Amino acid sequence: MMKTDDEDMCGLAVHDSHGEKIGTVREVWADERTGAPEWIWVDTGFLGMHHSFVPLRSAEVTAGYVAVAIPKQVVDDAPRVHPVGDTMEAVEQDVLRAYYRMEMSR
Repeated sequence: MMKTDDEDMCGLAVHDSHGEKIGTVREVWADERTGAPEWIWVDTGFLGMHHSFVPLRSAEVTAGYVAVAIPKQVVDDAPRVHPVGDTMEAVEQDVLRAYYRMEMSR
């Protein structure tokens, strides 16, 4: 996975499936093969001091914010992944995919 220059979403608020604000889009990350946006890295927590990756699957950009089909608590509990540079290690991607697949199937 690689960071993209997709600035359309950067800075937008992110809301969960209940309309609660999760945080603000910091970066957009894309699949290296297709270039399609796959994840957003969101500033979360008090003053945006924490960062969580959130899948864009089932996300919608509407009225100046990104709506994701994931509850805020699930995002808050997600594994903390901190990529170095503009790419993410495959093992980090696997951890995130496994977590969200498990959480979203409940």
